[in-house]
This record gives sequence, structure tokens and C-alpha cells, in this order.
Amino acid sequence: MNKSIRNAVITALLLLGLAAPAASQAADGPPPLPKAADGAKVKRFATGVGIPTQIAFSGRNAFISGAAEGPYKGGVFVVRPGAKKAVKVPGTPKSAFGIVARGGKVYVSSGRKVIVFSRFDGKKFRGHKAIFTGPKSFTGFSGLAIGPDRRLYAGVTLNQKYDNSADPSKYGNSVVSMKLDGKNVKVVSKGLRQPWMMTFAPGIKDPFVSVLGPDQPAGNGAPDLIVKARPGADFGFPSCTWLTEAACDGLTEPLVRLEAQPGPKDSLNQQSPMGIGAIGSKLYVALFSGTAEAGPQVMRMKTDGSGIKPFLTGFVAPVLSVSTHKGFVYAGDLTGSIYKVRG
Repeated sequence: MNKSIRNAVITALLLLGLAAPAASQAADGPPPLPKAADGAKVKRFATGVGIPTQIAFSGRNAFISGAAEGPYKGGVFVVRPGAKKAVKVPGTPKSAFGIVARGGKVYVSSGRKVIVFSRFDGKKFRGHKAIFTGPKSFTGFSGLAIGPDRRLYAGVTLNQKYDNSADPSKYGNSVVSMKLDGKNVKVVSKGLRQPWMMTFAPGIKDPFVSVLGPDQPAGNGAPDLIVKARPGADFGFPSCTWLTEAACDGLTEPLVRLEAQPGPKDSLNQQSPMGIGAIGSKLYVALFSGTAEAGPQVMRMKTDGSGIKPFLTGFVAPVLSVSTHKGFVYAGDLTGSIYKVRG
């Protein structure tokens, strides 16, 4: 499991006092459903993935990437039509992070590799191929998305040794793109401490990316970001964390700064944006820790950065993933549940 998400999971559980609710669901039954701000009906789409990071839809199947940590088993899971339980697909990695589907193929980031799976027969994939394998110094990819230019986009995971300094690893602190065969890798945008997940909105050629701010020193107050990763953009990390304007002159401005929230004993807690999806001109973002008022949530905003409001609240554990499909929002939390609601 990526060290960034491991630290985020452990820290959030301790800070929010959510370890017991997240761990006790198996004994106490399914967790209560979150509530939609507009009153839309929320359904439990599936269970069975302890740490759901991203969801992709191919045909009538939903594929979920799951990170592995401690008792949580990772890999690629499938929710078949009519099923409520996700099951691991045999022959997939022990841990998966990003996942996206196109043309019957499922692209998965796992460690230093991007693997393409194909010919799903209802139980397993009959074909697979690693289209990209990074060097030993490469930390791996986070979320995946396919752009309107038919290129695969990915965030590069952070080596935690470089929490608030430039990561010298291959493609460190950047969003990259490559052809769908894994060739012609290009840096799209740089100066991003930890680009996490990404999505494309209709009619917009650049991806929207959730970005995690520095963890150290504790309570540093630096905001998390939502950015539009345009070609050639430089968001300034590590010299600029968008905590002070003076350090960021001449750099590409983020679409949104998610300010640190007041916590116990005058501490500052980051909101930690994770999964992100789009429906029309609206973006939906999972806030792992969330706000002081509402805790973990899925927020909704416009693609121009305005109109930020809570969309789903009432989660009993941190929210990790958000994906969108055919007008619906799918959100996964640390209870291992995936929820479905119309966006």
C-alpha cells in the first residue's frame, strides 16, 4: 500500500476517532447510509473492498481497485450485474491503486506498473499485459484517467522522504500522460506535491486533479488543492505550497484551495481530497477527513471552481473514492462500502 495513503488512513482514524466504527461493521452489520444534501436516495451499491481507491465501469461490470494494508486484501474486484458483493478477480495484483476502462480493456496502476487487462469472461481476465514498468527509483502511479486525446493520464505517487521537498524520483511531483500502449510518456504538469486522483469533464481537454498538501510539520496549515492540469503548468511545489501568496508569484494557480480545518487543541487538519469525478459541469470530490462541521464527505462544485457545497455527508469512516457513471455518483469509504446516488 502506498505510504501516503497508509499514513492518511491511520492518521484520520486516530484524529477522527473512527477506528472502532470502521473495524466493527462486520460484527454490527452494514454502516448507516450517508445522506445527500438534495434529498436524493442513497443506495448501498456494493461491499467487500476494504480500501476502495477508484472505480471503473466496463459493459455491465464495475471494477474496483483496492489497496492492501494489514487485514485488508487488495487487488482488482468486480461487481457483476445484480450483485451486492464485490469479489476479487483472480490473477490481478495483490494491491491496485488506479483503474480506468476503455473499449473492453481495464487499465490498472499497481506499484511501478500499469497493467492492461482484457477479455473478461465473467470470472477472470483472459488477457493481461504490463504496458509500463518504471525504474526502481520510480514510486508508482496514483489515479488514472483517459483523456479526450485518447491518452492515459496518471498522477505520480510521492516518496514520503520528500514530504515537503522536491521528489527526485522519476517524474516526481507531476502528472504525466502516455499512449494507451504505454509509450511516449510526457510530463503534463509539475510542481504538485502529491497528485492523487483525476477526472475529465465533458468538453474540457485537461484533467481535474486532487492534490494533497504537505503533512510535515504537523498542523502546518498548507491547503490541499484541486487543479486543472494544463500542459506546461507549474504549481510551484516545494517552493510554493499556496500557504502564502508571496512564494507563489508567477506560478500556475490552483482551481481551488481547500483550507486546513480547525481541530482539537488548536490543531489544523487537512481536508484531504481523494477521489474525483465529473457529471456535466459539476465535479464531485471525496474529502477523506472533510470539514470541521461535517467531517468526511463528498463535496460538489462547478468546473470553474465556484459553488462548493457538501453533497454527501454522514459517513462513519473516511471517504476514499468517488467515480461517476451515467449520471450517478459512486463513493467508497473505509467501511468497505460503495454508495450510489444520482448526481
